[in-house]
Amino acid sequence: MLSFAWKIRERTTLHVMLLTGLLAVLLGAFFVIFRIIYPSVPVADAVPQRLLVLDPAAPAALALIHRAHDKSFGLIPAEPADLAARGSLPAFTPGYAGFELRLRTMEPSAAAPEHPRLFSASTPVLPEVTPRVHLPPAQPAPVVLLAVPGPELARRAPASLEIPGIPLKDPENARFSIAIDAAGRVSEVLPLFLTDDPATTKALRDRVAALRFQPDARAARQWGTIGFQWHAAP
Repeated sequence: MLSFAWKIRERTTLHVMLLTGLLAVLLGAFFVIFRIIYPSVPVADAVPQRLLVLDPAAPAALALIHRAHDKSFGLIPAEPADLAARGSLPAFTPGYAGFELRLRTMEPSAAAPEHPRLFSASTPVLPEVTPRVHLPPAQPAPVVLLAVPGPELARRAPASLEIPGIPLKDPENARFSIAIDAAGRVSEVLPLFLTDDPATTKALRDRVAALRFQPDARAARQWGTIGFQWHAAP
């Protein structure tokens, strides 16, 4: 069971205003406590007591003017003109004084030791190969085209079904439907395949029509199929 408190109202606006006022008070206190106070610097007034007029025509005065213009005058002290003051400083002598660079004599390289050569360019690394005997090309075995009758005509097929003189290229797809009368003669020959050479198909049809099967007085007209295969000539 669910119950809802419909009379409770959230006063988010009042809370936001109170928090904003508290934040403003804290920021004001922060600026008052951590206020930056800059120190006061006393200003000293320089009152000239003596004026010195420099004439650029005089060499000594011109040198003093040039030193005043030079920005590094206060950083680099001038060389003392007094010889006694210069003599009191120790003399600086570099460590390489008195030395002379001389080239060393090149030493000859040591002779490379001669090792015995295990192999050379003329050393044979492969075993000798027996020269190939060139045999004359084998002559293809003679083949002959045989007619293969279907199972319905196998019992009436003759002993020899050779069909010579027909260059049939695709004997697997060459098939005929033939009709045999009671005397064993082929009365109807219908091709069951397509060929690109009509002359070969006609010659093969004439050879099939010339075949003779075993006579059967009970079968006045028997239909069957006949195919072809290439076999080696006996």
